[in-house]
Amino acid sequence: MARAKSTDRAEARRRHRAATAAAVAESPSLAVPSAAARTSTGASGPAGPARTGIFGSFRGAIRPIHLREDLLDLPRLATRTFAIWVPSLLILAVFGLFEASGGNISNQSVQALAFNLFVFPPPLAAAFLAGILTQRSSYLAGGIVGLLAGILFATYVLSATFAPANGVAVTSDIRLQNAFYALLVSPVSGVAVGGFAGFYRRFLRMANPNAGNRPAARGAKPTARGR
Repeated sequence: MARAKSTDRAEARRRHRAATAAAVAESPSLAVPSAAARTSTGASGPAGPARTGIFGSFRGAIRPIHLREDLLDLPRLATRTFAIWVPSLLILAVFGLFEASGGNISNQSVQALAFNLFVFPPPLAAAFLAGILTQRSSYLAGGIVGLLAGILFATYVLSATFAPANGVAVTSDIRLQNAFYALLVSPVSGVAVGGFAGFYRRFLRMANPNAGNRPAARGAKPTARGR
């Protein structure tokens, strides 16, 4: 009796395989995926984000300015990012060291070089650093940092230590012209440079989206295999 039941089950399985083969022959779309296809599909892990290309990254990195929303976001920008207070501290430190060294802008010292990069209008290094340290409102961060640099430079030219590099006699008109120049040019250039820095950061991230995963991949240790 047990042998008869086993024979019946085997016969049923044979008829089922024959019916399935006939159905596949009539409709190839019902075919089961091959073992190679299953292996390739199962073995492939989650693919990383695809690159968009240079021109696609360039277009995608451009962001429209939403002034009202960005102004409302200013408290977060000032308190929860490094975009404003870190460049501002650097500007204040550079200005203090420059004044302590004598305030000679024509001097070939480290203090004079840092003063030209962070305070002298336009303050390119400070504004670029401000823009690169935030993902949003980079132009506002650059403008605020540029305004601080302009105020400090105006303070410098109105002080007694100001001396032009070309040896021209310092008059009150020259001091006022340089002060107004700094207060006008530094914030405007800060907005432009900060906005460009934010664009440049987004462009790099879009052009190479897997850059953040590489250190983890290099640091991962190979798993031990069974012996």
